[in-house]
Amino acid sequence: MRRILLLLAFIVPLLALGAPARAGGWALTVMDPVPATSPDTTYTLGFWLLQHGTHPYEGADLGEVALKFTDGKRSLQFSGVALKEPAHYAAAVSLPKGTWEVEAIQGWFSPYPIGTLTVPGRLKVAPVPREFRQMIANQPPRQDYWGAIRPPSVPLGDVTPGTPPSRSATPTPVATPAAAPAGGSPAETTSVAIVEQGSWWRPSYVVAGLLGVAALTALAYRVRRR
Repeated sequence: MRRILLLLAFIVPLLALGAPARAGGWALTVMDPVPATSPDTTYTLGFWLLQHGTHPYEGADLGEVALKFTDGKRSLQFSGVALKEPAHYAAAVSLPKGTWEVEAIQGWFSPYPIGTLTVPGRLKVAPVPREFRQMIANQPPRQDYWGAIRPPSVPLGDVTPGTPPSRSATPTPVATPAAAPAGGSPAETTSVAIVEQGSWWRPSYVVAGLLGVAALTALAYRVRRR
């Protein structure tokens, strides 16, 4: 019995350490150009899920990838289907008239607001927070995973490579429309959603930890009674 207790005492801390290691990554979702929308009309929206903002997800079992739309009363979610390009997905969506908050569901990464879609109307995009742009700028060069079909560039703005990113609270996203294409009307919008997954506080990890503590407590009680 003492051997079992010692074994559990060794395994439970390892499980606790493994949870934060998985949750330490971050990703962003970049939307392909989104057209002006009309109510109850089907559109196929493309988007790219990029780990660290620069490359396809490198792990296994990412989980569900989708686009979620919420208007305060209703919530509609449309699953993404992987396309042949790495990290490229598409979701067929159809929305009633209204103003919808848009989220990217990014597998085990936490959802994060993309922006606001007005139907009929256009997608207004939340800007990329400065600290995330800084982390992208600080990354070393990686291989090019794509050819002619590739993700839209992530705007880095005024960040300086080599500067440590601020760890202050993430700025509240502010919806801003994209600039109109040269020589034409603003028929398209590109959206970017950043996700940082630095917290280990996930329900599954908490439950596993509590179960481990309960098991150890029960075993210790039985040993003491003997």
